[in-house]
Amino acid sequence: MAETIESRGPFEQFVLLAVTELSVDEETPAHSFAVAKRCKAHLDDVDREPFGGIERREVTTALGSLADDGLLRKERTESATGKGRPAYALDVDPERVVDGVDDDAGVGPYAEQLRERV
Repeated sequence: MAETIESRGPFEQFVLLAVTELSVDEETPAHSFAVAKRCKAHLDDVDREPFGGIERREVTTALGSLADDGLLRKERTESATGKGRPAYALDVDPERVVDGVDDDAGVGPYAEQLRERV
């Protein structure tokens, strides 16, 4: 599983760390907008050069890819208006995510912050 995490690009690792943090905070399953918001809150904690800013569409794509590979679990939740929306929860141990992040990807400082909490 660590190989799967390490083989991810910097942006996907960043999104995975955001879901990991939401999981540690017991705020999962989380919708893409909550993950994007958490990512934006940590932009100063990473080297943004590899991926620039945070767009919700790109976060949604990354979440889907991470779910397809078994790192996240996709769940269906219902909004206040009764519409179904996909939500995501961590499907691996948070410590495994933090250990699997490639420090060279520029997201290592964020992973180190989480290491103290997992």
